[in-house]
Amino acid sequence: MTFFQRNSYLILFFSLILTFSFYTVITQKTADVQVSHVEVKSGDTLWTMAQSFSGNTPQQEWIEQIMEDNNLSTPHIVAGQTIKIPSDQLKYAPDEAVNLAGDAE
Repeated sequence: MTFFQRNSYLILFFSLILTFSFYTVITQKTADVQVSHVEVKSGDTLWTMAQSFSGNTPQQEWIEQIMEDNNLSTPHIVAGQTIKIPSDQLKYAPDEAVNLAGDAE
C-alpha cells in the first residue's frame, strides 16, 4: 500500500480544513474605516491630539496607530500638515464653541 492509500482519511481531513480556511479568508468582510483629514495647527502634537481624539483608546496606542496610518516614522508633526484620523474618533474632539462661566468673550 502506498502512503496515500494508507492515510487517505488524513489527506481528506486536511483538504477539508484547507478548503474551509480559504473560504473563511475569502468571505471575510473587512470593515471600511471612514477617515477624516485634520489639519495640524500651530502648537499641536500627536500627544495633544491624542488627548482630544483618542476617546477610550490608550493615548500611546492611539499615537502609534495614527503614525502607522499616516506613514510617519517619527511622532513629529508640523503646522499645516494634514493627518488622517478615523471619523468615528472625531466625536471625542472638544467643542471650541462652548463658553464656560468666567470665559472672556
